[in-house]
Amino acid sequence: MSNLKKYLSEFDEKFKDLEEINQEFYKDIVGVVAYNSKAKAKDVKGAYSEEYIRARFVYALVNSGLYPKEYICVEFGFPKGNTATKLKPDIVVFKNKGWKEDFEKATIEKDFSQIRQNLLVIFETKKNNKSLEVSVENQLRSAMNENESADKIFGVYFDDEDGVLLFKKFGNSPIRRFDETLEKSSSGIVNLNFDKRDLLSDLPSYDDFKKNNESISDLEKLTIDSLEAIDESNFSSFMSLLQRDAERLKPKHEVRDLIVEFLTLKVFDEKRSKRNKTNLQFYIKHEEVTQDGLGALSFRERIKKLYKDAQREYSKVLSDPYFKYDTDNRPTSVNEERFLIALVQSFQKRAILKSKNESFNQIIFNNFGTEKQKADKGQFFTPIPVVKTIVKMLNPVKGEELCDPCCGIADFPSMAFKHTHRNDEDYPPNASHYFGFDIESNNLKLAELNLVLNGDGGATLKEIDSLFQKLLNNGDEVLGYGEFNEKNYDDNWVHKSNPQKDLKKFKIIATNPPFGKGRDLTITSDNRPTINLYETYKVKLSPGKDGKEKLPKSMDNGVLFLENAYKLLEDGGRMGIVLSNSIASIKEWENVRIWLLERMRIVALFDLPANTFGETGVATTVIIAYKPKENEQHLLENDYEIFIKEVENIGYEVKTVQRAVHFQPQFIINEETFERTSELEEDFTVMVSDFKEYLQRQEEEIKDAFHLKDFD
Repeated sequence: MSNLKKYLSEFDEKFKDLEEINQEFYKDIVGVVAYNSKAKAKDVKGAYSEEYIRARFVYALVNSGLYPKEYICVEFGFPKGNTATKLKPDIVVFKNKGWKEDFEKATIEKDFSQIRQNLLVIFETKKNNKSLEVSVENQLRSAMNENESADKIFGVYFDDEDGVLLFKKFGNSPIRRFDETLEKSSSGIVNLNFDKRDLLSDLPSYDDFKKNNESISDLEKLTIDSLEAIDESNFSSFMSLLQRDAERLKPKHEVRDLIVEFLTLKVFDEKRSKRNKTNLQFYIKHEEVTQDGLGALSFRERIKKLYKDAQREYSKVLSDPYFKYDTDNRPTSVNEERFLIALVQSFQKRAILKSKNESFNQIIFNNFGTEKQKADKGQFFTPIPVVKTIVKMLNPVKGEELCDPCCGIADFPSMAFKHTHRNDEDYPPNASHYFGFDIESNNLKLAELNLVLNGDGGATLKEIDSLFQKLLNNGDEVLGYGEFNEKNYDDNWVHKSNPQKDLKKFKIIATNPPFGKGRDLTITSDNRPTINLYETYKVKLSPGKDGKEKLPKSMDNGVLFLENAYKLLEDGGRMGIVLSNSIASIKEWENVRIWLLERMRIVALFDLPANTFGETGVATTVIIAYKPKENEQHLLENDYEIFIKEVENIGYEVKTVQRAVHFQPQFIINEETFERTSELEEDFTVMVSDFKEYLQRQEEEIKDAFHLKDFD
């Protein structure tokens, strides 16, 4: 424990009559170099000035023995980037005492890169905490951004109140609290939580900060605890670099598949390190890269063993890997080994599992899924803030089975799993209550990685065209094409003769199916025996040339998936589905809406703006509904209230930066200072809170179905 308080009090006693503080004061009394202007020790009201507060803190840092005076400079000035603007941090602590010579050389040569590599800690002081947030966001952050070394840089804010705020920054990541448990997080966005201070006694010493950096210098001794969390900015940058590597190396397999495979190894390695307190194996030392850019034998043996160990836990991704070493430790592709090495070098000093971001899989898909895949399949996945909002409103609890019949990369099951186990301190159990179906097998590999990143593997993921194929009640067997037809099943989708062929049903369906006229399903003689099982096909009639109503020649997939969701729900189940706004509003679908209202209790409707899904630009409506049990028909027959909202602010914008697609957070701007705050400009948080109030006014059956007592 430091004795800073003792020396802060000693300074107050020694210098209570101090009138001015100048450079000589710092040199003669404390022994540190200072470039400050002469300033009063008290303001016009007799209160201690900002200069006094800074001087007493420097005095305490040196006299407590926490920081050697030769490494400290007060009001050190250097240019901001390549601009003429000069930064003047209140206190700078350097890594070595040669900083003065470096500064003199930099001033002559106009090159401050050496100085920027020598920065260790930046201190920022204020007279009081009224401008705390502005000081941290603008002054401290700006100075920390100048770090050009491969090490972390640290920041400390202090004023005349008890406690300090400790920060760290690594590479191009945003600054974080030194103790990340003090942060708040919403939708993957970190709030630095300035209200929660670090204890003054917890201020690390000069040696502590140096050792913190050294903890990641020896790759053979890396543990999950020594790594800094990767954030979306880093992740997007890494993806951009890997794009260039892929263009140069031209791996024979899809780049996306290789990334999923390699990151699964990384996640397994981190989990094992945390669980068993072991050193990480996902690294490559400089000397392990040969002259032709390949891995040395030691690297190959380490990765080969990592594959073998990880296969036991993540069989879907790694059972038949795209990349492997043979018995003589030769790679299946030398260029793919070079690509692996590039990825390892990017990720080896970062922790994926510590990240609060939840969009990594979408970033991988958006950058490495082919344009043809995205366009032909309509695979523009639901942004995480929307997914989390729907999941929060559905409020799954432990033991409830949830399914997404067109899961893509499984964001709904992943976020539902995370929501259900949000209060678990230890690793949650495997995700056996979660199901995802998708027509694309490659999406399912990314889906398993998604579940791994957000909790654990173990969900049931099936390659299914779920309008035509169904999972049977045993939870494993799938009906093949043509087996699900009107000959075998009735309108309620119950098998006419064999109960063992009954379909699996779920407590919750959460999904964003493909929809829109551009992706209509054409009705043919081949698929009609199955489509005839969809009542919505029969109620959606269109006028023929003779004036008589006829069955449509095509159907919006969204409508069919709406019925699919309803019929795969258990009685007493609930559903959240994203549909085109036209299905929920225009006359063409009036009969379908009547069909739905006769069967389900509509609990909530909310519209999303057209920019929600970025590239698609389509306006959408989310339906939250409940499927009454047999004895609950009064929930449909009596008039009832529906929770209706229109979302205007979604908190993000889809951006492409350096060819990397990501979700750019949109923050609220302080109207007085025009400074960006740390709060997202989004309506979801308030809407979920309003929805909870709405539930409190509903019938007991609805309250119980949505677990109002456990609703956060």
